[in-house]
Amino acid sequence: MLKQMSYKKIIICVCAAVAVIAVALVVLLSKKEEAFRSIMVYDVEGSAVIERETVGSMDAAENLYLESGDRVSVAAESSMRMKLDDDKYVMAEADTVFSVEAEGTDADSKTKICLEQGAITNEIQHPLSEGSQYETSTPNSVMAVRGTIYRVELYVDENGDQNTKMCCFQGKVGVSPILPDGTYGEEILVPAGSEVTVHKDGTMDEVKDIAYEELPSQAIENLIGMAQDGQSMAGISPEELTQLASEAEDVSEVSESEAQQTEQAEQSETVEAAAENAADENTDEQVQAKADTGKKASAQSAENGQDTSTSKQPVEQPLPQPQPQVQPNTPPKAVVPVNNSNVENSNADGGDAQEENNGNDSADDESDDDSDDDRSDHDKPDKDKPDHDKPSKPVTYTVTFMYQGKVFATQTVLVGESVSAPMLMPAQSGEWDFDFTTKIEANTTISWK
Repeated sequence: MLKQMSYKKIIICVCAAVAVIAVALVVLLSKKEEAFRSIMVYDVEGSAVIERETVGSMDAAENLYLESGDRVSVAAESSMRMKLDDDKYVMAEADTVFSVEAEGTDADSKTKICLEQGAITNEIQHPLSEGSQYETSTPNSVMAVRGTIYRVELYVDENGDQNTKMCCFQGKVGVSPILPDGTYGEEILVPAGSEVTVHKDGTMDEVKDIAYEELPSQAIENLIGMAQDGQSMAGISPEELTQLASEAEDVSEVSESEAQQTEQAEQSETVEAAAENAADENTDEQVQAKADTGKKASAQSAENGQDTSTSKQPVEQPLPQPQPQVQPNTPPKAVVPVNNSNVENSNADGGDAQEENNGNDSADDESDDDSDDDRSDHDKPDKDKPDHDKPSKPVTYTVTFMYQGKVFATQTVLVGESVSAPMLMPAQSGEWDFDFTTKIEANTTISWK
């Protein structure tokens, strides 16, 4: 009986021990699975957004844990880094969109980064187990690795096609193109220090050395950070990476300076254009106002019965030149006839005839005196001419136009004539305070009101 009791106790203890071991194994396995599914954001510069199907959108932050299936969008002039497990890193550059899938355990882990836009650098520090996979996919290619450092970039060429460029910095990367029908093309192995481009149609360029000088500054900074942690990059030294970063910074500063100068030049051109437009508008307004004033003056002159064609346009009208005096036609000097009959009678008749002739001569003398009196005054010098023979000077008056207290123009007008309204240039609102049908009988001043 005692033996049976001891056997039962032994069996119970063994079963309990087995149960404890089983629970411990389950716990350990679950912890390993959780450890692998750990996807943590450990650095954010700028801003990034996480989209999760069960939650929605949330801002990325340091120490934020992601879940398999989360979609990440990195903003412009920003970057984000995350860690999968304890030895896999993903560094996303600005304007990058990708999603993360992470499943399995350490023995059969499956990690897939689906790049939709931008560029990411992947660092797998330790080789994967035989049953594990790590892939980066784009719309036209799939890249599979076991332990390596590589960068994948999606870019749009001059034809508007989206292509994939892969640079392998360490290890090897197998690249398979995705053909237009959705099938996979032949995989090629790209060694460290090389790059390859996969085009939209699934064709691939020849593998060539990495053009490090063409990499963006964020990619160079990521490589420098890994080099400082002891990683080596094929085809370039840490010092050369630092030199490239310095040159990229100088180029960036020059670009910013040029952009500022361009912006300032554009602002100056905008200001000058606005000033020119304003000047043109003012000129148009002045021309229109001038035309309106001209029309108004023409209409007023027409209403007053004046000929608008005689209106004076200059700002200050010159005084008319004095008119030359016209001398009347001078008739020829009168010729006094000689009485020859008196001479003949004197010779024929003797003394009586002579006396008679003398008497006639006296009469003739008196007649000559009267004839001299009756001679035209034009035979006399000008200073002895009577005033009634000189032409009279025309009577004129001066009309003065005043604008804002200053003499604007003057006109000389014959007595009894009308004065013409001058054109005010540039045109101003108002009118001349005068009835231009009025006959001018004296010197007159007309003001603008």
